[in-house]
Amino acid sequence: MEKTLTLPDTIEACHEMIISQARLIEQLRRRAFGGSLKDRAVRYDGPSLFDEGDEESVLASKKELEKASRDVDEAAEKRRAEAKAQSEGRGRRPEKYNIYGLPVEARTVYPEGIDIGDYDIIGRDETNVLHLQPQRLWVEKIVTPILRRKADKGAPAPEILQAERPHSIIGGGHAGADLLATLVDNKFNHHLPEYRQVKMFAELGLKLPTSTVNDWIHAAANVLFPLYESQREAVMAGRYVQIDEVPWNIADRKGQPCRKGYAWQFRDVSPHPRGTFFYYHKGSRGGEIPRTQLRGYQGVIQNDGYKVYNEFENVPGITVLACMAHIRRKFVDAQKSNPLACEAVKYIATLYALEENLVASGASADEIRAERQRLAVPILKGIEAWMRTAYVTCTPKEPLAVAIKYALSLWPRVMRYTEEGYYHIDSNPVEQGQRPSALGRKNYLFSQNDRGAEDNAIFYTFIVSCENLGINPRQWLQDTLQRLRPDMDEPELIQLLPYNYKT
Repeated sequence: MEKTLTLPDTIEACHEMIISQARLIEQLRRRAFGGSLKDRAVRYDGPSLFDEGDEESVLASKKELEKASRDVDEAAEKRRAEAKAQSEGRGRRPEKYNIYGLPVEARTVYPEGIDIGDYDIIGRDETNVLHLQPQRLWVEKIVTPILRRKADKGAPAPEILQAERPHSIIGGGHAGADLLATLVDNKFNHHLPEYRQVKMFAELGLKLPTSTVNDWIHAAANVLFPLYESQREAVMAGRYVQIDEVPWNIADRKGQPCRKGYAWQFRDVSPHPRGTFFYYHKGSRGGEIPRTQLRGYQGVIQNDGYKVYNEFENVPGITVLACMAHIRRKFVDAQKSNPLACEAVKYIATLYALEENLVASGASADEIRAERQRLAVPILKGIEAWMRTAYVTCTPKEPLAVAIKYALSLWPRVMRYTEEGYYHIDSNPVEQGQRPSALGRKNYLFSQNDRGAEDNAIFYTFIVSCENLGINPRQWLQDTLQRLRPDMDEPELIQLLPYNYKT
């Protein structure tokens, strides 16, 4: 007859059950094999949790965890109640805006064929109609007359004047900054491939080959390249970057499936962020990419558990932080096979509730650090004790054991986010910046070669930076393409970067 494992109702009882089961398993193993479960346990420098007299430290960690968790949960409940009361008491939207939050243009319509002066208005009905003006395409003909002063007529050296001819953005092309900005914004922000845009333009009366639109977009990338290099320097100057890689499809092998290349994103998440920076080099995901981009860098880097970042633990001047979200995902997956993983998920959720409480209260960086030291540190130590205890009850390859090994390998980096109030608990911000390129991959599918992917990195650098900074990407592109000149020096380029942009 199969026996069903029944879990206790309280976390404290679960801890006691785990400890007792672990002791029993270790005793049985020693009797059968003469060895210790420490032979297959996660390696760490501290003493075993199953040494004599160590149970007291485990229980002490558990009590600290439970106390800190209660404090966080109580504050979260209070915050939610206050937010609910505030939302219920909000006033109505001003009359000049309707339910869509858009400006309203009002007009009054009277019956035809009457003198309104003969009537009193005794009531009214209102109808709201949502309108949209389609895009408008036109050719602007700019004439620059050549002038000669009338008094100089017949003179051997008359004064000749002519206004400066318009600046050509992409060399001999006749595309304006507004059109180029729209093409780039449509593709890299709204994920519309060139052939779809060509179809849209045809409906407005403009027929263009898709290859021409593609050439214009790549020419715009060449124009933006000096600004792209300045953006990289600006991001690295923030001294706190999150790093992540995203796969892109490259179709440069004739008759074969697309190969997978990787683009790297470096996002400035310092207290005064300057946006993000995408980098692509032959699709490499190797350690030479971060080594090159971080050469001479001094500051904080935050990332997932990818092994190429391990070497930066020993680089003077660099502090490495881990991502709690990646750790949580593995425990969420482990819940399907082992209900004990639910405890880790619950504990981690408490840490996130603390972060929400601090944001909602408008806490300063110093206040955040103090609260993390007071509440997050005991919770983190309790989670670590729980993981080391739970690990010996698992088989080495089951999902919970894998999740615990992954978490413990990164735990020193996880703990570091409590050391400063402006550190992030996870690297979700940089992952959110990968979404536009992931959606683009599903729509325009691939780049034809590495050069095309490098141009994509330029555009995603500025599109995502504008999104991060709350700037309209299309408006920034239009203004910048109009102002940018090939002979600009570095200070002039810096003034055009998104974080310096002023409409």
